[in-house]
Amino acid sequence: MKHKSYIISAVFLFVCAIVIFYLYNTNNITRQEEETVMCTMDALICPDGSGVGRSGKDCAFSPCSNGNLFIGEFQQDSNGFRLIMESPKGIGNETSYVMPLQITVTNVLKEFIGKKVQVRGSFVTGNTLHVDSMEEANDSILETGTVPMGKTIYINRVFVTLHSVVQDSRCPIDAQCIEAGAITARVTLKSDTNTETFNMPSDEVPHKFDSYQVSIIDIQPPRMSGKETNQNDYVLTFKVTSL
Repeated sequence: MKHKSYIISAVFLFVCAIVIFYLYNTNNITRQEEETVMCTMDALICPDGSGVGRSGKDCAFSPCSNGNLFIGEFQQDSNGFRLIMESPKGIGNETSYVMPLQITVTNVLKEFIGKKVQVRGSFVTGNTLHVDSMEEANDSILETGTVPMGKTIYINRVFVTLHSVVQDSRCPIDAQCIEAGAITARVTLKSDTNTETFNMPSDEVPHKFDSYQVSIIDIQPPRMSGKETNQNDYVLTFKVTSL
């Protein structure tokens, strides 16, 4: 009788162990299924041109990589604050990029709305930047830009591309000349609405393009007597001002 009691107890414990094991694994699988969320595969473009995907239970976009400084026009609409800045290259024909801003203190920001500012902060989610500091930007920083040969630089909402220097009549720095001379550069200007490719002299009045004036204000390297400048060595500084 005692031996039979031991067998019944052993069978009972074995059944309990199976039930506990089953319940544990069922709960664990359920928990894993709850934690595993299938997010869509779309990507968000960041200010540096890189992309981030969705993750987490809410499938929110991962934060973009932090940068030291962002420069653009500070605006406010019904959705909050945002910075209108240079669009990353390679994402289409858009020249403007909208970056949402998260700002804790808002009662001192009216003076910045509509102005060019520089902000520092860190991304909290996607391309939303939590602003740590903001100050008005120097217009000269945004209105001028140095463009190497074959490159495109965004200057005051205009993409400026330097294709070639078709003529260089500058006075060599190791010679004496009656006139300083000039260059003529093949350039392309592109805004949100217009595109123009033309030969641009450096010694004429600023070229009117869209709602801007564009001029060449510096030419590097200097010209030397008896030495032809290599096309790839040219670096021009352009100034783009709003009309």
